[in-house]
Amino acid sequence: MRRISAAVSCAAAALALLVTGAPGAQAVSATETTAASAFVCSSSCLLGVRTGSHPDFDRLVIDVTEDGMPTVNHSVTADNSYGTPSGQDGHIEIPGKMYLHLNLFGTHTYDDNGALTYSSPRVVPVSLPSLKGVQLLTDYEGYVDFGLSLGDYSRYQVFTLKSPNRIVVDVYH
Repeated sequence: MRRISAAVSCAAAALALLVTGAPGAQAVSATETTAASAFVCSSSCLLGVRTGSHPDFDRLVIDVTEDGMPTVNHSVTADNSYGTPSGQDGHIEIPGKMYLHLNLFGTHTYDDNGALTYSSPRVVPVSLPSLKGVQLLTDYEGYVDFGLSLGDYSRYQVFTLKSPNRIVVDVYH
């Protein structure tokens, strides 16, 4: 009976993490950084995503634990489809004029003990001038993929920042 109760509690906690809204693009507080360090990640773990709008660009921030920084590859396509680890085709759910795919290597959305570290919903709709949505596509054997739904944009830039670790995507209007 304890195992069933524990399993139900874990499932409820995971569901609560998935349905909470993504916070705005703000600096990470010392409390959040301390909480993130409580996870045990032999490689980097993703904590969540934040978005914000600026006069010339929209910004996506992917918060990463202090255990390392994943390798990031990116490409733009007019097609909203992507391949899953099982070989099936998936589709980015939020419509866009173009789609930016982010492929992260050397990271997970859970820690070494199996605890979920990623606190944002799987699909995050936003109503910004150039960024329309963010979707966690896959997480498999150290590869995590995101799909960004784009509106009108001129260019984009992907870079990383440290202390705290984060991946930043600026999509220019």
